Amino acid sequence: MRTKHNRWVFRTVSVGLIAVIFAVSWNVASGLVWQDATAEQMMPQSTFLYAEFEGVTENAEAYKETAEYAAFVDSGLADLFQKVVDFAIARDNTGKAEGIKAALDDLINHGFILSASLAEEQNQLIPSVRFIFNEGGAWTSDAVNLLQEMLAEKDIEVEIQKVGRRQIASFIIPDSPGIEVGMWKEGESMVVVVGPDVVNSTMACISGEVPNISQNDRLQAVLKAETDFEQTGLSWLDWQALQTKYGGIRLPIPQQLTIAEVLEIAGLDKLDSVINRGGYRGESQWTETSIVGLGQQDGPMLTLKDLPPLPSKPNWFNVFQCNPAALHDQLVSLAKNNAGLMGPDGEEQVNQIIESLPQMLGFDPKTDLLDHLGNVACIYDDANGGVFGTGITFCLKLKSPEGMESFIDSQMARLEKAEENGEYLELPVYPYRIEQDGKDLIVFDITGDGDQTFQYGAVRVVGDWLVVGLMPQSIKSFQLRVDGKLPVWEPDAEYQAALAELPSEFTSLTAVNTRDTYQLMLNWGMMFLPVLQQSVMDNVLEGDEEMPFYVEDFPPAEAITAPMFPNLAVSVADENGIKFYSRSSTVGIPMMGGNSGMSSVSVAAVGVALLLPAVQQARSAARGAQSKNNMKQIGLAMHNYADTYGHFPSGTMENADLKPDERLSWAASILPFIEEGFVYEQLQKDQAWNAGENEVTATFMISTYMDPAQNQNFEEFAPIHYAGIAGTGKNAATLKIGQPGCGIFGYDRETRFRDITDGTSNTMMVTQVNDDIGPWAQGGKSTIRSLTKQPYINGPDGIGGPTQGDVVFVLMADGAVRAVSANVDPKTFENLAEMADGNVVGEF
Repeated sequence: MRTKHNRWVFRTVSVGLIAVIFAVSWNVASGLVWQDATAEQMMPQSTFLYAEFEGVTENAEAYKETAEYAAFVDSGLADLFQKVVDFAIARDNTGKAEGIKAALDDLINHGFILSASLAEEQNQLIPSVRFIFNEGGAWTSDAVNLLQEMLAEKDIEVEIQKVGRRQIASFIIPDSPGIEVGMWKEGESMVVVVGPDVVNSTMACISGEVPNISQNDRLQAVLKAETDFEQTGLSWLDWQALQTKYGGIRLPIPQQLTIAEVLEIAGLDKLDSVINRGGYRGESQWTETSIVGLGQQDGPMLTLKDLPPLPSKPNWFNVFQCNPAALHDQLVSLAKNNAGLMGPDGEEQVNQIIESLPQMLGFDPKTDLLDHLGNVACIYDDANGGVFGTGITFCLKLKSPEGMESFIDSQMARLEKAEENGEYLELPVYPYRIEQDGKDLIVFDITGDGDQTFQYGAVRVVGDWLVVGLMPQSIKSFQLRVDGKLPVWEPDAEYQAALAELPSEFTSLTAVNTRDTYQLMLNWGMMFLPVLQQSVMDNVLEGDEEMPFYVEDFPPAEAITAPMFPNLAVSVADENGIKFYSRSSTVGIPMMGGNSGMSSVSVAAVGVALLLPAVQQARSAARGAQSKNNMKQIGLAMHNYADTYGHFPSGTMENADLKPDERLSWAASILPFIEEGFVYEQLQKDQAWNAGENEVTATFMISTYMDPAQNQNFEEFAPIHYAGIAGTGKNAATLKIGQPGCGIFGYDRETRFRDITDGTSNTMMVTQVNDDIGPWAQGGKSTIRSLTKQPYINGPDGIGGPTQGDVVFVLMADGAVRAVSANVDPKTFENLAEMADGNVVGEF
């Protein structure tokens, strides 16, 4: 008996364990049936362009350590920008400013990823592009609606297809070779794809039918490379992949050259890739850019000793390596080597042109001019040389100052002899020779409209430099520095600290005196600020409207500029490529060569970071206004619904076969009245809110139902942060109209205006909620609340503002949004919740 009993127990336990294992396995498998794709899974292995910006939230702490943060945030300047933003939003009459700002805010805070890939088919030459907006899923529905509206005006139909739990909106661009645009929500992100059959190819990539970028070794090496700074952005271009794909295509020119042959002629066939990284390094903004494979070094690298005698206070300067004579030889060689492309007589024609060039010009460009030039060029702006760029000067190192003076003298002699013979050349810039300090100075007359001329520009050989200035004084100052009569720029402690982090040998160096540049701009701005203030007060403000800020609110210019330091960028070139490094305190004024160390992607990333403080602070102040606007939109939708159907929507859509919390809610009923008709049409009205097609549709984020100050992260279904008021008591939602405790919303209640005998201005219709938040599509407590237990605000009923603060916003039945104090008399709040109790509403 003991043995049989043990066997029975063993079998029972075994069956139980098997059942448990099966159940667990089934649940795990069910969870694995659907999984949102990562960005990596959506991008094919054939990706040749990749760019990502992490978003400022990811690197907020690092940004706080930068000089830029100290300059713009700590000084208080960002606060003023926030006030201007609030002022502009408050004056927006379209109702779209809040939404646009919130969308841009998400983009800036959470970043994006962009990629472009080549088609696997050899005959398909059009690439595909994929945009992934991190945390942009909440805006997908709005974006699709806007897209439909825009395309409807052009009679273009947007197709909605379901792939798993995805609702993908797509269309073909008219008059294009089958270029498709697709858009959908993927997890918390919004995905936009453009290209031939791009939706299917992306789905194939997600499913694993097509390899993704995890198998692109070249890109993975870039992504996995370590940096010694806090990286916030990255871009990568695979030039070799493009050459492989398109190199064999013949161009429609008489010579029928291929793209590869043209690139070889231009010297671009050696370019391998371009990589840019940007971010923060201590107190500085830092960028590094590599142009791999396209390198050349013209002689020894430069050092600070190679700089010309710069003015003691340059606004900016750019010094770079050059070799004009070598460049001439390369161009001549290039022309001769490819002369055959001009036809059978091409070589002879090219040789004739090269040989006759000295006769046509009147001098040999190589021996008479270029051989006299050295390998260092510099352009700068002297702060003491005047405003608006009048101190800009260009200088070029000379191998033979005497040879250059001789060349200038010979060319001026030719011109003067022609004048003696009555031959005046019609030149827009006409040179004249004058004597100054015993030496020739060449000045220029520029011909303007009406044959008027004015003097602008001068040139002279000074020491072993050829100097060209916009004003003659720049050349005189250069001479005085050469003679030791004026001070010469020396790197101070700030410049030395910056230079210590950069290569000491370089092919170019750019420096911008950021502090003085901003100081000048701020000083000029402060002059006009009172005039601007008065103009706004006279022409913009209405009634008792206040200025966003006044003159006295503006921080001192010195408080803004004090944390700044010089921006420096250097480049280093060798046979393997070119590397750019940039160290800056904030975005400087773009000058010639001034951003040589930054790509357009990194400059854009720094620009976004500059706006971060203002946007972040404006966001907090704008949230309350946006939530109130959401409630106003809900109120307007309720009234439009009542005008259409003769009553407000029932708390849940009618369905006798379903319990209230299984039905679709009033929030689903008013979707067409808040410009969400696309979502409404996807709903299956006879099914439960989370059954069939509705399970996917209920994941669509509806911006009008989202309080921006509330938690936006929900794993399954899109939430609603507002609820209809059912009245007072636990059974308020089931009451019939006229019964005590009855509010506007009930599960099966269709309230008319005439039923609200207490008056629409004295009856609450919708409230903010801060607890038990559920899906917008679901009936029951998710979208309807009644007053059951005190405290009514920030209490067990979940009614209250997002921060459980002093007030809660409520939508009255007349469409007004009112702020109700958390300390309101509970009886007053009960009176507001009921629509026909006949009680007088007290102060709230």
